[in-house]
Amino acid sequence: MACLRVVWLLLSRPGTASAVAAIMVLYALLYLWLTGDIMGGGHGGWLALFPAWERVWELRGPFQFEPVGLFFLGRVVWTFSPVNTLLALVVGLLVGLNVMAGWRVWRSPQHCSLSAGSTGLLGALPALLAGGACCAPLLLIWLGLPFAGALASLAPMLLPVAVLLLLLGLWSAARRLETLERV
Repeated sequence: MACLRVVWLLLSRPGTASAVAAIMVLYALLYLWLTGDIMGGGHGGWLALFPAWERVWELRGPFQFEPVGLFFLGRVVWTFSPVNTLLALVVGLLVGLNVMAGWRVWRSPQHCSLSAGSTGLLGALPALLAGGACCAPLLLIWLGLPFAGALASLAPMLLPVAVLLLLLGLWSAARRLETLERV
């Protein structure tokens, strides 16, 4: 119940809701780019094609679904998979909520004996680590680093682990914010 109240509190303020939305969209775009759903190579112009809606639930890998359409947006090509896009937006929303909840905890450092500077870092750390669990291995693979191959075998497990960590981080921040409201 505390989580829902904190989410409502965060999203009821226009500035905070805008920050959550911006983080969500940026994270989703980064995730889709690193997984190969968004790439360069377009030839200009705008075009949308959706020839394969019957493939919406076909897997191309763990937690990776086949695209059902293409968007050509200038020089950008987006192989559109609604399920991949939904997963990216959900994880992005959780990252945004965690970052903003950590920001709120940082703005109220009186809840413990830590100084204001370290409280903000500790409040945002779960969101940054859990959000990086999805994208960091993909970024290493994209950069072609030698040890990225070892991480590739772990990549299928990282999305559910990241979601779980983000939910736990949001729950923890919600508990801290709830105690701050009582004080």
